[in-house]
Amino acid sequence: MAKKLATEVGLLADVAKVLAESLDLEETLESILKALETHVKLERGAIALLDPESETISIEVAHGLSEASRKQITYKVGEGITGLVVQTGKGVVVPDISKDPRFLAKTGQRKRSKGQKIAFFCVPIKLEGKTIGSISVDRKVRPADDFEAHVRLLEVLATMVAQAVKLNKLVQSDRRELRAENARLLRELKTKFNIHNMVGTSNAMLEVYRLIEQVSNSNATVLIRGESGTGKDLIAHAIHYSSLRSGKPFIKVNCTALPENLLESELFGHEKGAFTGAVDRKLGRFELASGGTIFLDEIGDFSMNLQVKLLRVMQFKEFERVGGHETIKSNVRIVVATNRNLEEDIKSGLFREDLYYRINVFPIYMPPLRDRKNDVMLLADYFLEQYAKENHKQINRISTPAIEMLTSYHWPGNVRELENCMERAVLVCDEDVVRSDHLPPSLQMAQASVDTRALTLPEKIEAIEREMIVDALKKTHGCQRHAAKELGVTERILGYKIKKYDILKK
Repeated sequence: MAKKLATEVGLLADVAKVLAESLDLEETLESILKALETHVKLERGAIALLDPESETISIEVAHGLSEASRKQITYKVGEGITGLVVQTGKGVVVPDISKDPRFLAKTGQRKRSKGQKIAFFCVPIKLEGKTIGSISVDRKVRPADDFEAHVRLLEVLATMVAQAVKLNKLVQSDRRELRAENARLLRELKTKFNIHNMVGTSNAMLEVYRLIEQVSNSNATVLIRGESGTGKDLIAHAIHYSSLRSGKPFIKVNCTALPENLLESELFGHEKGAFTGAVDRKLGRFELASGGTIFLDEIGDFSMNLQVKLLRVMQFKEFERVGGHETIKSNVRIVVATNRNLEEDIKSGLFREDLYYRINVFPIYMPPLRDRKNDVMLLADYFLEQYAKENHKQINRISTPAIEMLTSYHWPGNVRELENCMERAVLVCDEDVVRSDHLPPSLQMAQASVDTRALTLPEKIEAIEREMIVDALKKTHGCQRHAAKELGVTERILGYKIKKYDILKK
């Protein structure tokens, strides 16, 4: 009795360990049968699962049966003992398979010595009240065999198999959802960073688009140059998501955000114990970007030591982690950006000339916003729509004086400054139109500096009044009666103001 109990406990312990270690259903079921073979000394065993759509029962794993035979054997619900167990949801015990006509022997005839009986046990696998399959074993009958004890043990195992099937379904469902989500996000990224969705129609930007299309499908290193705030990172994204590597990672590294020792670890990774605080091995950005693109922003700030290591990666396609000796091969496309004058840095000894020629394979120059004045209002309208939607505001347009201020400003902060300007305007605007007083003080001061003198209070009031009248007339398509109603004045007063400010003539 004690030996039997020890056998059952050992079997259940092994099965529990298998369930805890693997999420692969087939591997789990194989291990369960192997544990049965070890502890129970079965002749044959099989775990079969029901396909509810075709109502076909297929053997998922089997002991004592070839792989080819296993794949060919199927049962219909109600067919044979296996089909009967799945149909009724009740276990069946056959004390002697040679004397039971229900035993179809689809898995082959059993070899036995003369007078030797082989018993067959089959119990249902149930999940949430529904029979989803069966587990069956056959073994030689021994004196004093306790058939009921065998059935109870198989029922416990069937419950554990059902949980494995449930867990597998959850994992597969999560994986499908993750794959679908990843595919959706990738489509969004490809759309967002498609060059046809980039804002700008100036000749300078059309040249940028042409260069992106030329270089995207190659593996050439790209150097993006331009002032801060021009949108160099958008160019890097567009190159990646228009390339053959678009399904692989895009990894961005801001080279100015970390000190040299941390930046080296960030780029190339480190081994456990490489330095104080390195408690685990860490993969670097070059490893994480494998097969994809790595974007090194502000490469002009690289130290000379890191420039040497980057040169090796570019030249030999290999590197080592910090504190490691294993040479790691690199399959990464490199895109770099800088706002510095690298030619001057080479003369000053701050940048390696050999690295410069390595990164300057295909240069793209991102023009400053002051050189693409035609794009200012396109960008302003784009940011206005974006931030109005984000802040749940109904702002439809920008007033004429505000447009004049936007287009006459020199934009030292480039597109980033314009974006911040429009975000602020949306936040302070409480009407359906952005006016000049909604724009940041820097733009208003720049506008005032153009004038020979500062405006007096009456002149400022008249400027605001004129702006409101022009906006109301635009909104009502020139109808003075509707414009007067919009402004809350009589049509006679509005006519007087229009004449005073000479609006209709302009």
